[in-house]
Amino acid sequence: MARLRGWADRVQGWLFAPGDPRRLARLRIGLFGVLAIRLAAGPYLDLAHQPAALFRPISFMKLLPSMPPPAFVLPVQVLAVTAAVLATVGLATRVSLPLAWLAAVPLIAMTSSLGKTVHNDVLLLLCLLPLLPSPAGAAWSLDARRRGGGAATASWRFGWPVRTAMVVVAGAYFFSGFAKLLHGGPVWVTSGNLRWVLYSSSDAQAHANQVALFVADRPWLAHLLAAGSLAIELCFPLVLWRPRLAWVLVPAVVALHAGIWAAMRLDYWPMAATVLIVMIDWPAVVSGPRRVPTRPAPLAEPRGPARAPAPAPDPPPASRPAR
Repeated sequence: MARLRGWADRVQGWLFAPGDPRRLARLRIGLFGVLAIRLAAGPYLDLAHQPAALFRPISFMKLLPSMPPPAFVLPVQVLAVTAAVLATVGLATRVSLPLAWLAAVPLIAMTSSLGKTVHNDVLLLLCLLPLLPSPAGAAWSLDARRRGGGAATASWRFGWPVRTAMVVVAGAYFFSGFAKLLHGGPVWVTSGNLRWVLYSSSDAQAHANQVALFVADRPWLAHLLAAGSLAIELCFPLVLWRPRLAWVLVPAVVALHAGIWAAMRLDYWPMAATVLIVMIDWPAVVSGPRRVPTRPAPLAEPRGPARAPAPAPDPPPASRPAR
């Protein structure tokens, strides 16, 4: 029990350690920037015209008989994009951040209400969630410029949203690999599963995909890539324990998504962008480490005027030498 309590204290100490307000601001700019692009380019108006017979709702969308009508989708999309842009530049962040997230949820849920859950934006939405109650506009924002105050000091308030988002990213890839082992076991690597997926994907495209066929025609390469992708997903949480591993595992995840796009034409760029934004400390990379002044919060407010410390007692007189 004592060891378990010790581990819990270490996790809590890591999660709520002081954080740099610049890194939290970088998450706000990057993630809400990606969200704004996704919302502006999303097929929501087209989906609003889908026949009710094609509606396969998920989650709260089951409350609706069909896709939301265009009269609802268009204003919500305009509102969501506007709020996401305001959150990106850091204007009225206390309102624009939660408003952009709440308006984006029903739009993105529409893309998963056609019989297949679409994961492209799920990781992005989950990583945005801890930013909503945080002081994400304390640095690199129009709000901070308008206040005209000094530079924000490092605090746990800036640290926990960033580290929570890191845990979300690490968990997303770990549980993806764990699900492969749970439902497929070792045969997910040793069987021809990946080869037939690549063959089917190539057949479904307008022209034969030479990348997919190159891998599928070489069983040893398909097994190697399957084992490599599974190892990357299962080992990704090690980044939380050894941050330097991010320089190996983060490029590996980006390469994994790039390979999926090249072979299967599945566009998961929002997931790759989320990993790059969350897991790399870009302010430290671009400008080098900078000491952020830290002001630890007192455990209790002083109840009275501060007292001067008592003077140290005079040293004892030197003893006289005996005659």
